[in-house]
Amino acid sequence: MRRGKPERHIAVDSCDKVRRNVFCRNYGECLDYAILRKWPGFSCLKCNLYEQEVLEGQALNDDYARCMALAFVSGAVDLTLDVQGA
Repeated sequence: MRRGKPERHIAVDSCDKVRRNVFCRNYGECLDYAILRKWPGFSCLKCNLYEQEVLEGQALNDDYARCMALAFVSGAVDLTLDVQGA
């Protein structure tokens, strides 16, 4: 399998502005690539390696975890607990 060609992209304030092929067979590897480089986001706009993929079971859970990791390293999600508010 060939890895996709994600491009570093700024974080966006709205999901409809994101240009990613989330159902691509290479998407997980591109997420990992962006997470390791601590990119604020990435785009699939210029990639021509799209391959349709259907995720189920553990593969779906793993993909969700990578998406959350990207959101965390980009600063879009804060996973820390508010101890005072609990």
